[in-house]
Order: sequence, then C-alpha cells, then structure tokens
Amino acid sequence: MSEWREATLGEVIQFQRGFDLTEKEVAPGPYPVISSSGISYLTSTPKLDGPGVVTGRKGVLGRVHFSPGPYWPHDTTLWVRDFKCNDPRFVYYLLQTLPLASLDGGAANPTLNRNHAHLLRTRVPDPPTQVRIAGILGTLDDLIENNRRRIALLEQMAQAIYREWFVHFRYLGYEDDTLVDSALGPIPDGWVASEVGNETLNFDRLRKPLSRRERSDRPGPFPYYGAARVIDSIDGYLFDGDYLLVAEDGSVVTSDGFPILQRVRGQFWVSNHAHVLQGTGRVTTTFLELMLRRYPIVGHVTGAAQPKVTQANLNRIPTLVPTPDVMTAFSNLVEPIIDIRMILGEVACLLEKTRDSLLQKLVAGEIDVSDLDLNALEESNA
Repeated sequence: MSEWREATLGEVIQFQRGFDLTEKEVAPGPYPVISSSGISYLTSTPKLDGPGVVTGRKGVLGRVHFSPGPYWPHDTTLWVRDFKCNDPRFVYYLLQTLPLASLDGGAANPTLNRNHAHLLRTRVPDPPTQVRIAGILGTLDDLIENNRRRIALLEQMAQAIYREWFVHFRYLGYEDDTLVDSALGPIPDGWVASEVGNETLNFDRLRKPLSRRERSDRPGPFPYYGAARVIDSIDGYLFDGDYLLVAEDGSVVTSDGFPILQRVRGQFWVSNHAHVLQGTGRVTTTFLELMLRRYPIVGHVTGAAQPKVTQANLNRIPTLVPTPDVMTAFSNLVEPIIDIRMILGEVACLLEKTRDSLLQKLVAGEIDVSDLDLNALEESNA
C-alpha cells in the first residue's frame, strides 16, 4: 500500500504569477502561450522549460493546463514554480480536483490569489504512487486525444468532399452538366436555390427546458444538451433519432462567425437554447450540417447583450438543393464517414466519463495502484 499524507497545497507546490505578453509582441513559433482559458497563440521564444502546470489567475479560474515542453505562462495565469519533488503530471491532475474557482477574490473580474490557493488542504501519496496515478490518467488522456484527432480528420474529409461537390461543382458526372443563373449565382442545371426553412423540419416546439434543480432530482442515462454541449444526464428523453442542434442563444457562433453545431443520434433531451433540425427528403441532415459548418451565420445573429439566432433568421439562410441522384451519390460517399465520426465521438465521451470518475477516485486515494504494472498499461495503449 502507498503512503498518503495531509498537506496544504503550498506544501506540495509553489505558484507564481505569469508573464505579460501580447500577441503583437510575439514572433510566430512552436511554443504555446498559455492563458487562463488555454493556449492563446504560439511564440518563437518560450519563457520556461517544461513540464509545466498552469491555472487561471484572472478571467477563467480553476481550469488547469499542462505543457510537456517549453511554454510561456501568460500574465492571466499562475504557474507552478516549484513542484517540491512531486510529479508534475500528478500535480496537474491533483489541481483539477481542488476548488480553485471558488477562491475568486475579484470584484468585477474573477481573480485567484495564489496565497489563498496555497492554503487549500489536500492529500498526496509518495512520488512512485504519483507516477502510477498520472500514468493511468495520462493513458486515458492520450486515448481521448487520439480520438479527437481522428474525429477532426474525418470532419476535414467530409468537408473536403462537400466543398468539391457543392462549392466547386465537381461532383460525379459534372462534366456533362451546364450552369444556369440563380439567386445564388451560377448553379448546375436542375439544382434549386432555396432557404434552410424550406428544406428542414424544425422541432423547437417539442423542447422542454429543465432547471438545474429539476435535472438534479432526476438523474439518469440520457444526455441533456445545451447550446454547445452536453450539460447533464437525466432519466428521460424527448427525442429519438438523428438530429442537428444549432446554438440559438448565448455563445451561438465561433470566433470565425460560424454556428456552433451538435450532431446528435439516439435518445436525448435538449434545452431551449438550441434549434432542433432535420433535413427533409430533398436535403439530408448530413448535407445540412456540412453546409452550416461553412456558412458565416454571424450576419443572422441578433441582440447585443445576449446574441441570438432566431428561427426566422435561421430559416432565411440560403442553401442549394441538388438533384436527387447527386444527393444520393453524396450520401453514399459521406454517410459512412459521418457514421465513424459519430462512433468515435461516443467512445470519446465514454472515455472522458471514465477519466473524470477515475480522476476523483485515484487522486483521493480510493483506489490502490501500488501493484499496477505501468509499463504493461503503456504497452497496451501503444
């Protein structure tokens, strides 16, 4: 059995405030500049050698970041100056279990005081046990990251095919077709210029939002979706099938002005912060998703304090409708890619739940890892 000891966080590590650096001051390079929310940009000159552990000091509090190599901790962060002979990767996981966000000492802008953080009470095992725990969680993180990379590659493949077929009009058999004028410019003869509202089914009226308290009173296996992600799991579902969720309000667009989309299959519940759509017979849901992923929806957002994509604005977004044979050929080519992406997404979600559950138990010492063969675990992941 490993030995654990009670300690303050200041006895385990020492935090230090990060260093100011604006994007205009950096020359592009390979080293991450880590702010309170994560990697903000890259620089040619790192401030510190890795490995490094960083957490938010201003703005976003409590989020923890790990850098295996050289990096620059931004002024909005606290970085671990001294690990005091503790394993850096274990410290990264340990900090994720501590209530750093609750130590907000700012008024208008959330702020974390390192002296307050140092007073937090915790428990830590001996260094060999720390390495084992970090190895388990690191292996799961590697699996999750591999899945994310595969998902990103599949999305790029699907988008590349969509772009070839419906932007450059280089679909199967395009050589024999001619272009004609339309409201959207020249399009292949037989295609139709339309709008999203004409080509989709909208299920917004079926949404039934639940408060956080209502959700906590009915835990279960079905995901509860918000505008941008799964925010809870409950005991019932409203939808069963294949749908596209389009963020309605709040953070409705990415930094590039494109909508936040979620492709959902199976049984789920959704709040009233996302539109619930399906493609009709002329346009598949996959076609709709790929079209919206490349459409700058920012011009269809209303409201200053609370940006919103109304159903009316969503319905007016222009879209092409190809001929049935082109849509069928496109679906035959792209749907298998989307299917694999969805499966990998489900696996990633399961791995994340497993990692989060193990994180709490391992760092709390509830699971004995003293007899774990870490080499065997790493070889099984290779």
